[in-house]
Amino acid sequence: MIESFPAARLGSLVEHATAAAPLYYRKGEREIVGLGVYRRFTASGPNRFAELNRQWTELLATVEPRVRESLVALGSGTFDPAAEARLIVPRTTIVRHGRTVTVVSWGEDAPEPVRRTVGAAPVVEWEPRQSVFRERVDVALARLDDEFRKVVVARAIVGTVTQLGDERAPLVSLSSNYADCHIFAVEGLWGASPETLVSVDNRRVFARVLAGSAARGSDPASDQRAARELADSAKDRDEHDYAVRSVVGALRQHCRSIVGALTPFTLRLPNLWHLASDVEGVLATNTSVLSIIDSLHPTAAVAGVPTDRALQTIAEVEVFPRERYAGPVGWVDGAGNGEFAIALRCAQWNDGGIIAHAGAGIVAGSQPDSEFAETELKFRPIRSALGDA
Repeated sequence: MIESFPAARLGSLVEHATAAAPLYYRKGEREIVGLGVYRRFTASGPNRFAELNRQWTELLATVEPRVRESLVALGSGTFDPAAEARLIVPRTTIVRHGRTVTVVSWGEDAPEPVRRTVGAAPVVEWEPRQSVFRERVDVALARLDDEFRKVVVARAIVGTVTQLGDERAPLVSLSSNYADCHIFAVEGLWGASPETLVSVDNRRVFARVLAGSAARGSDPASDQRAARELADSAKDRDEHDYAVRSVVGALRQHCRSIVGALTPFTLRLPNLWHLASDVEGVLATNTSVLSIIDSLHPTAAVAGVPTDRALQTIAEVEVFPRERYAGPVGWVDGAGNGEFAIALRCAQWNDGGIIAHAGAGIVAGSQPDSEFAETELKFRPIRSALGDA
């Protein structure tokens, strides 16, 4: 069943998500809520998202054409490009696009949208932030050479849920404070990512590359000074250039044309400045967004250059496995359009606990203390969303 009506009729869509394990995505004028699970596809290996696309396409073939393009699935994948990726087809999907809401249901027993007031967030007690991160950065720095030029090293903080709560509450907080980011919740993974891995809209493809960051200033003058210093930083510009080239190289095989600015811009977020570049292109064929992800992930922005040595170093020096941190997360529709972010500024609920990761790009000249301070800034969105100042 498919039904469309003015968005005002349902109000805030996040209030229609489930309080436990919500299935949710929001970016710009598009907001998606999933209720129940109709199908759950999984795939592993270097072509895992292409395999998910094959399974998704087979399901779409069973649907009448007038409904097909309105169908939406949400997906995510581990950082490890050979490990599991998943695609969830909700039993009921609510999609707001601009001023219109479309509800698609599978079967007569599909749940109906019900608006529920968002309650208090779960209470989390974080473990003391003792870390060997600085030592790990030193190990990574010692491995860099003329060929191995960058590696992203991440650290994790873990906590215990001491009081259950409404898992939609941190999404409301993130939506308010990080409105320009991808706000997502997919099977326990949730956050507010500023980085678009790839989006596809009628054969037009877009990616936003972020690499290089600096803390916001305490007043307007120091804030602008921080942005200028970031834009002028040779270290951060080199780190950013590696990331842009990796994305352009991956997209080139799918596109008939690619356009990207030669100079990055400074992107302002509530907690920090980023060097950012937008890359746009036109696909050579009518390709699903799922078919592009395997080529793009992992980018140099979250792994390093070259990818194989970066992945090996990450596996050897990081204390906690990344799981889905820095992996793809997003949505796809029945026409192959969709949008996937890189899962940054995020956390994962697991077995009564929580784990959050943050990373820093390590290049020649990186300082362990500065990189540690950068990760502290990147934890701020998650901690604040849970009421931890």
